[in-house]
Amino acid sequence: MSIKSFERLAIFPGSELDLIRRFMVQQGIAEQQWLLGSGLQSEQLDRIDQAISMHQFDAVYRNIYRLLPQPCLGLRFGLSLNLSRWGMLSSALLCAETLGHALSIAKDYRIVLRSRFSMENSVEGDYLKIKLKPRSGMKYPVNEVFAHEVFIGTLVTQITQLLGKPFRFHQLSLPYSEPVGAKAYQQLVDSPPIFDASIGNVTIPLQLIESRLPLCNRVTRKVTLLACQDELARIQHAQAGDVVFTVMGVLSDSGSNILSLNELAEKLSISPRTLRRRLQLAGTNFRELSERQRQQMALQLLSDERLTLREIAVLCGFSDSAGFHKAFKRWTGGTPVNYRQRLAV
Repeated sequence: MSIKSFERLAIFPGSELDLIRRFMVQQGIAEQQWLLGSGLQSEQLDRIDQAISMHQFDAVYRNIYRLLPQPCLGLRFGLSLNLSRWGMLSSALLCAETLGHALSIAKDYRIVLRSRFSMENSVEGDYLKIKLKPRSGMKYPVNEVFAHEVFIGTLVTQITQLLGKPFRFHQLSLPYSEPVGAKAYQQLVDSPPIFDASIGNVTIPLQLIESRLPLCNRVTRKVTLLACQDELARIQHAQAGDVVFTVMGVLSDSGSNILSLNELAEKLSISPRTLRRRLQLAGTNFRELSERQRQQMALQLLSDERLTLREIAVLCGFSDSAGFHKAFKRWTGGTPVNYRQRLAV
């Protein structure tokens, strides 16, 4: 799958949209203005299962840049994007042992983070230098300056939250000329920022890198990283063009909201015809995958003794218990009642 095709797959959590909404409310900008051209509607912002493509995020970023022509806008915007933008991964980062450990986890999951930069670390004396290299084949949604500013602002806010105290870079070098309003940069670094550098980089004292995080929790970190690994695998399979894995992931994330082919195609930001053709090339079809997901959901729900068979039938998209019973017998050769009884043994 090409990078362009991958960027149009709606497979990333939409957590960041709530932070963007909060930022734009403060600027007095209506939702329909900053959502323009993204294919998203205001009512979708509150949906916990809302998945977003990189293409849609880029459309939103371009709208922000267009609607707020302010010096160093990227810094202000980045500073407003706290750790919660990363969903489950935020918990894993907060529970890391040290700041360096958290940065290492973030690097391992950079695909989940939608980062346009790869980070190369080197130790220089008492400091860690992080080089910001643009990822090959991935264009900036707006321009080089805005991309670096958003990254830097976000990193300051998130390291501050990880440490539980205010944070500033020791040094900051940027691969572009000094912009208007560059004094805003000085608030984020101990020494004057360097512009027109060959490559962007930030420098952090090793003492901070090695400091133990206040919310360090090994058990919670293990639990959250298991969920993050599933998320990473889903995105990597989608990036590799595994349409079946991607579809099953979206269907699973939708829970009891049983999707139609058209709804699924919309979530993946492709046409129903294209989705149908890709599934056919993979040797399957939408009905078969939808049925497989309903089966997996039914088996999972039957382990919850608080739910009646009728409630499970409705959650799995059946209009009555009889239809659920018939489908379950086709799937397993047995009945829901017998399956539940075996689970209780």
